[in-house]
Amino acid sequence: MRSPVVSSAASPPRRPKLGQAQAHIVFSRRTYLLITLAVSIAFGVLVLPSAILPRKHTSVGEVLLTFFNTVLIFEVQFGFHYLLRYGHNPVRRWLSRQPGRTNRLLRLLLIMLGTSLYSIARHYGDWHLGIRLDNNPLGVTLAVVLIVTMVGASFQLAIEMVENSRYLALENELLKRAQLQARYESLKQQLSPHFLFNSLSTLGELIHDEPAAAALFVEEMAQVYRYLLHHGEQAAVPLHEELRFLRSYMYLLQMRFGEGIRLHIDLPAAIQHRLVPPLALQLLLENAVKHNTVSRRQPLVIDLDFVAPATLRVRNTRSPRLTPEPSSGTGLRNLTNRVRLLNQQTLLVEPTAANFFVYLPLPA
Repeated sequence: MRSPVVSSAASPPRRPKLGQAQAHIVFSRRTYLLITLAVSIAFGVLVLPSAILPRKHTSVGEVLLTFFNTVLIFEVQFGFHYLLRYGHNPVRRWLSRQPGRTNRLLRLLLIMLGTSLYSIARHYGDWHLGIRLDNNPLGVTLAVVLIVTMVGASFQLAIEMVENSRYLALENELLKRAQLQARYESLKQQLSPHFLFNSLSTLGELIHDEPAAAALFVEEMAQVYRYLLHHGEQAAVPLHEELRFLRSYMYLLQMRFGEGIRLHIDLPAAIQHRLVPPLALQLLLENAVKHNTVSRRQPLVIDLDFVAPATLRVRNTRSPRLTPEPSSGTGLRNLTNRVRLLNQQTLLVEPTAANFFVYLPLPA
């Protein structure tokens, strides 16, 4: 048998590969600019007393120049941070392939290098222009740049932590909405009106021909709808309860189709406490009946078995109807969302010429 593939109709959103750094960008470019500008201005104000008080005479121009120089060096390094974390460039793409700690360390080194080169250029540029706000040698200037870079990196890290926190909050909110939508779709998918109509038609025939079988049919039908009332809106149920419901549902189908439909269950008892979305197996049976010919001459066979380490495999034989039933794929998409919400895994679907396989994860 071929290895399972993800159905195109039920593909989950791509996630970053293990070990790669992912930038959860929540703030817009304008918001990031405003935050970093506020931080830079705040440090520009804080630096003024230490730069001005030691001097006997300081002009307004020197005060403004000291302020703008401080703001500018912070803005320069925040600009490097932006390019290396949020920008679209080869360096940023290379960094994004590095593990989280390595990514941050490499960014810090690159920013330190860039800010140092900027400071060296400013140092000699000011010297040529005759600007003498201080007489610090180049070594002292670079030491100050190192301190400023570490301070700026701390604020950048704080910004990223806030972004990650807001990203997780937004993701949780989206998951909650998706869960509500999935439950709503699940309610809409619960036993189509055609199933109820067909079941009542079968019951009407049994009442006249086989009253004892009709009584058993009513009991099994009651079990089916009792399960819907008790578990239909839950996120998960134990597998053994889903199987009990499935057998009642299957009994109703067999009373309708006779030997045209068969169900084989081969599941170890040790896994039957594991959780599955309610009505998951019923949906797969309903889909099999909907899309295939069901007759004694060409029976529809459904097999349920366990594939190590943690997968429930549902296989049904394929004999497509001559006039296919219209299908939007909503049922499988809905089930895929419910599985992802339950255990962060995905439903795997593998159609072949002779069979249709569905792999349902069963985490311990």
